[in-house]
Amino acid sequence: MKRLSCNMNNGINAGSQICYAISLLTLFILIAQTSVAKGTMLESADCGKCHAVQLKIITQDGGKHATEVGCLDCHPQHPPVGTETKTPCISCHDGEPHFEIGNCRHCHTNPHQPISSLRDPLKPARKECLSCHFEVGQQMEAVPSRHAKIFCNRCHSQHKEIPSCLDCHEPHSSRQRAEDCSKCHPAHQPLKIEPTGYIPATLCRPCHGFESNALAESNTSHGGINCINCHKGRHPSVPTCQDCHGLPHTQSIHSQFRDCLECHGDAHQLISNQ
Repeated sequence: MKRLSCNMNNGINAGSQICYAISLLTLFILIAQTSVAKGTMLESADCGKCHAVQLKIITQDGGKHATEVGCLDCHPQHPPVGTETKTPCISCHDGEPHFEIGNCRHCHTNPHQPISSLRDPLKPARKECLSCHFEVGQQMEAVPSRHAKIFCNRCHSQHKEIPSCLDCHEPHSSRQRAEDCSKCHPAHQPLKIEPTGYIPATLCRPCHGFESNALAESNTSHGGINCINCHKGRHPSVPTCQDCHGLPHTQSIHSQFRDCLECHGDAHQLISNQ
């Protein structure tokens, strides 16, 4: 059998590469054994000498793992001196329901960047998500809907991803944009219709066609008023005429007619002279 030579003067070949690797490993073992014999330990600065990629990742994107803990807090030992190379997450993360779920790496795929590497699991997920986003669970319980019955990762395929409503739902009209949906429908409480901000009448018309057409044909001032000016707050909201008009007639007239629409017909089809 030919003897393996470590003479590097013979050029780079497979044998010299193997020898070089063995030499490095031997040197590392000797250093580690010497450190243990002297009662000294590795320092975090030593880790980057071999694990430069991991050090770069955690420095740039590690969050609290980079600022509040060091390498040796999570990796207290290193072969061949010890086998306790990874500290369980629960050693630091405890005291909250989310930390008791277990199998942390199923969602937090890279502990060196625990937040940005977070993905929702491929399996149906609800408990994992609501353990942190408990307010979402409360909202869904307060106003039950079909959204409350589906798994969180049905809509959120990745953490912090906010999907478009139109990915699943047909728009009310061809002029409706995806961002218009949330003006009336909170995503986790879609049946709690509570318009906010400016809502164009075109968004009301698909569901309230009769009222919209009546207003469009009206020659009264109501025809020029946007729906949201009268219908404020949670839908359906029906204001009283007095909210805007007070008591415009004499007391004797109002005493005879308790309801303004007895004379004026319908708020969307006002009879102004009767």
